[in-house]
Amino acid sequence: FIQTFVGWTIDAGHSAAQISTKIPNEIIAGIIYWLLMILVVGICVAGTGILAILIEIKVIELYKKNCWDVITLLMILTSAAVIIYFGEVIKKALSINLLFFWLILQGIYLTIRRYISQDTD
Repeated sequence: FIQTFVGWTIDAGHSAAQISTKIPNEIIAGIIYWLLMILVVGICVAGTGILAILIEIKVIELYKKNCWDVITLLMILTSAAVIIYFGEVIKKALSINLLFFWLILQGIYLTIRRYISQDTD
């Protein structure tokens, strides 16, 4: 995913920087090309970083609110151990990134815990 995102970001930077080809002076065109390239890539990377931080803060708040206990710790460690031990078998069966699979499992667990805590309140 990161490799794809970086490719898209660099392509967007190249596309925006093509404006500099209309400038007849080669030195100024080169400077504007790299300024536009750095600006577009910087904005894309900064925006993605801020979005990732905001998502991480929300997930941490949900964990603290709904499932900050020993059961959650055991679930995290057990699911990580199972994915590590059966990694090759899982890759053959599902053809999915194991880290992404672990995050999906944690999301399912968090959803179940949140549903159960709402039910008991």
